[in-house]
Amino acid sequence: MFAVMLLAASFTGCLGGEDLEESSTLEPVGEDDDSGKPGVEFVGLFENYGQYLIAAIYDPDGYVLSYTIESSNDGSLTGGEEGCDGFGISFTDLNSDRAYDCYPVYGDSVVINVCSDIEPVDQTITVKIEDNDGNKASAEYDIVFDDFECDDEQGESAPIATFFVQEGSDGVYHVEVIKVSKQEDLAGFSFYLKDETGSTWVGGGNGFGEIAMQNISGELYGIDQSYDGDDDGLKDRATNISNDNGTVWPVHFIDNDRDGMLSAGDQFLVYGSGNAANGPASDNWRLEIQYDPSGDIIGSAKML
Repeated sequence: MFAVMLLAASFTGCLGGEDLEESSTLEPVGEDDDSGKPGVEFVGLFENYGQYLIAAIYDPDGYVLSYTIESSNDGSLTGGEEGCDGFGISFTDLNSDRAYDCYPVYGDSVVINVCSDIEPVDQTITVKIEDNDGNKASAEYDIVFDDFECDDEQGESAPIATFFVQEGSDGVYHVEVIKVSKQEDLAGFSFYLKDETGSTWVGGGNGFGEIAMQNISGELYGIDQSYDGDDDGLKDRATNISNDNGTVWPVHFIDNDRDGMLSAGDQFLVYGSGNAANGPASDNWRLEIQYDPSGDIIGSAKML
């Protein structure tokens, strides 16, 4: 549905394996593929300042168009945009019978935060999917809530960010922030531009660093070309970044809503080669965003 689609989120922790064996409540109940029909199956538990159930979704002859998440205790968990998990956006046509479905922008997973998305009681979680041919499938998890470790420290967890990437004809990759699981001050985030080998680009010295514009002990930091604060030095820096074509600053940031937070609608510009770009980036490079208080990489966008 989009010319280019990539959303990814990196979790620090482990998936499946030992975690699944330790909990008798995590038994996958997925529907097998049958003659091109879609499939969904709960595959494990991620632990990253929280506990996330992961359901794999797939369609062998097309793509999964939409999904819903339901609880035997709460009913629908996907009502409207805020009800989609960190890897989906909602349908907005309220006249459609799919007004409460979510579109899986991160194409192969549905993520459920056990500690924040559902009530702390025993229940059955059901993920239902529909493919582009109208075929449907579903899978269930029986949750015994006491088996999960949820506490007040969840409020200090790292957010999760998802992105949409599209390369312009001018050689600039536009990386739009689709969703952030919780908003935090922009000063708490750093960026890393990495080449196809996974190495951080260090040419020119601006392939990594602070996102927010900051004057720290007289030293200027940040890549926010939309800065409109009172510091004259930072104003000049923002102007220079805005006028740069990637030669000096290969990554620019635009805080579109001017709220000082990393939030949906904000945008990164990653410069490759083209008639308006003279940067180092190319296909298969990545932009990684780090949440500094925890050190977690909270989102990764692949250039395509």
